[in-house]
Amino acid sequence: MLNCHVRDYGAIGDGNTMDTAAIQRAIDDCAAHHGGRVSLSDGCYLSGRINMKSGVELHIERDAVLLGSTNGCDFPEIETDFWHTEYAPRFNRRCFIYAEGCEDIAITGRGAIDCQGEAYMEPLPEKTANVSYWPYMRKAFPSGFEDLGSMHLNPEQRKLCSLSPARVVFFIGCKNIVIEDVTMRNQPAGWSYWICDCDNVHFHRVQILASVLYPNNDGIHINCSRNVTVSDCNITCGDDGIVVRAYSAPMGHPVACEKVSVTNCNITSHSGGIRIGWYDDGIIRNCTFSNLNITDSTVGIDIRLIDTPEGYRGSDQGIEDTLIENLNFSNINIDRNFFEPFFIHICDRNRCAGIRNLYFSNIHSYSVHMPTIIGRANCHVQNIYMTSCHFTQITRDSIPDNHLGSHSEDRDFSLLPCFRRVDNLVLNNTVFNVL
Repeated sequence: MLNCHVRDYGAIGDGNTMDTAAIQRAIDDCAAHHGGRVSLSDGCYLSGRINMKSGVELHIERDAVLLGSTNGCDFPEIETDFWHTEYAPRFNRRCFIYAEGCEDIAITGRGAIDCQGEAYMEPLPEKTANVSYWPYMRKAFPSGFEDLGSMHLNPEQRKLCSLSPARVVFFIGCKNIVIEDVTMRNQPAGWSYWICDCDNVHFHRVQILASVLYPNNDGIHINCSRNVTVSDCNITCGDDGIVVRAYSAPMGHPVACEKVSVTNCNITSHSGGIRIGWYDDGIIRNCTFSNLNITDSTVGIDIRLIDTPEGYRGSDQGIEDTLIENLNFSNINIDRNFFEPFFIHICDRNRCAGIRNLYFSNIHSYSVHMPTIIGRANCHVQNIYMTSCHFTQITRDSIPDNHLGSHSEDRDFSLLPCFRRVDNLVLNNTVFNVL
């Protein structure tokens, strides 16, 4: 196999010299010779955005770090006709490692991707910090900086924007992807991985070490993709650990998210351990989640189809009616959970065609609240099966004081199990231990 070491293309690896161009030359040359491995070893390689190419494996050795630049201008906004960039989540088209329309690509090795995220963050003002999930926020654009991609946004939307790369790894329209062994750390309040409209994707033995104090610090987003496995991974983050969505607006046509398998993972999150759907997604179906430990989360399994204000479009609001069906959750421990072990809710202004055929078995939970399922008058949740599940209620003061602000607010409903507008709810050997 062809092995292109980035030092042979001019990389320095001292952590201070920008090595973006050298790394990109190695990737381009490797791809031009029908693919192979691009290696980083024995050094700290400072870089802005790099673009993957078909047939290339980016291999980070145990003694190497791919270090993200602290200058957001080194992550230019993506300009492409491959997808509709106006629908980039949070109106931010910046990322660290990018691929579009590629095949047979990989990120491997026992080394690290360090994003230096603290450079893009600042503490919230004291008055707002005590009512927020997180005590930090993204730094705004520098004074006088003109960001052409966000000039058309209204002031509220523009608040979401910054020079921070909103996604670290972003692959769209790609096939045959392997991400294995690599550790990602210090994310800049952005999603670690966004896998969008991809096929045959495999995460294995991956570590994600994001700050739990930063907003929107998500783990793995699997969007409109097929044949995806996530196995033997450790994920720590401030926002949702694993997200499965069918947000197809960037592609401009409906694309289902299906055949996703998540197994043998540990997830620590100050938001949802697993999130399914969001607002106005399309079809999400035939997914399994098994052998998981979810700790310190707000909600263990969150299937919340949220409202949006009248006349307002969220930055990642979809264009379809959501249908979620045929999901299996088994052998899951949920511990030190601040709200519900699972929360299913169809809000009034969400375009929803249905949530149905969900199977929960061997779920063991220690949570402040009990399971909650709330359908809508014109869209009931259907066919929920719980087998050999045990839900134990704990007191809020039994959880370490690491959940902030609005985590302490009460829900609109009681602490008891809550099932409303649910057709065919089957409980078999399921126990609710309520205080």
